Amino acid sequence: MTASTSRPLCPQRVPLSGAVNFRDLGGYRAVDGRQVKRGLVFRSDHLSRLTTEDQQMLQRLRFKVVCDLRTVQEQQRQPDLLPQDGSIRLIPLPVQAGSFDPALAIDRLRSGDRDWLSLDFFINVYQQYLDDFGPVWGRVLRLIAAPANLPLVFHCTGGKDRTGICATLLLLTLGVGEDDIFLDHDHSNACNAERLQPIYARFADLGIGPEQAAPYLQAPREPLAAMLTHLRTTYGTIDNYLLSRAGLDEATLAALRANLLE
Repeated sequence: MTASTSRPLCPQRVPLSGAVNFRDLGGYRAVDGRQVKRGLVFRSDHLSRLTTEDQQMLQRLRFKVVCDLRTVQEQQRQPDLLPQDGSIRLIPLPVQAGSFDPALAIDRLRSGDRDWLSLDFFINVYQQYLDDFGPVWGRVLRLIAAPANLPLVFHCTGGKDRTGICATLLLLTLGVGEDDIFLDHDHSNACNAERLQPIYARFADLGIGPEQAAPYLQAPREPLAAMLTHLRTTYGTIDNYLLSRAGLDEATLAALRANLLE
């Protein structure tokens, strides 16, 4: 593990009005002493609220690709708002664990279905995301490995769970230590804090307090820690996982490290 240094609350956050958890994954130090390059790969919450000014900023930053990890219903209900000139390519890559669709979460709660509001549920969801969606993570990493696709951003709804898993797999591939991976995961709580207040209020109206809602609305460490343990126990190393479950090859792994580390 690498030693974590003190960083701002939301480091490398891109100042967009319509996306609060849009941030650069560059700047982390790998165990070999190299650093992840800045300005190439980003993670975010959903992009359905982007303003015209936000879109112009993405154009100025020369973004090439957006990977949308939300379920089909999430994408249909709140489509990403990207520049209409086609300068940024949108690639839908839906990730859904069984019958759990975040687009229907509030509907389930209104109907009295609340058993899934637990850490254990999300620990299982993270494991399912890892085991069942290797080809999706592989597709994102393959896109990242090609410089012509960069800068690239991948996102889900809150930018913390599915996006967090994708970010973790990328940072592990680049040799970033787990201390910094957890630190990056934690930053979603700070970036999303203001946006979450009205959502907590909606949960309160349904009789659900903040502690009960937290496993879903926050980015607790426990599901990610359990996923990392499952990855080591089941697959051994990140390379073994990506080669056996994500459909990548050694050349792609080498390209990721060569292109993203300095």
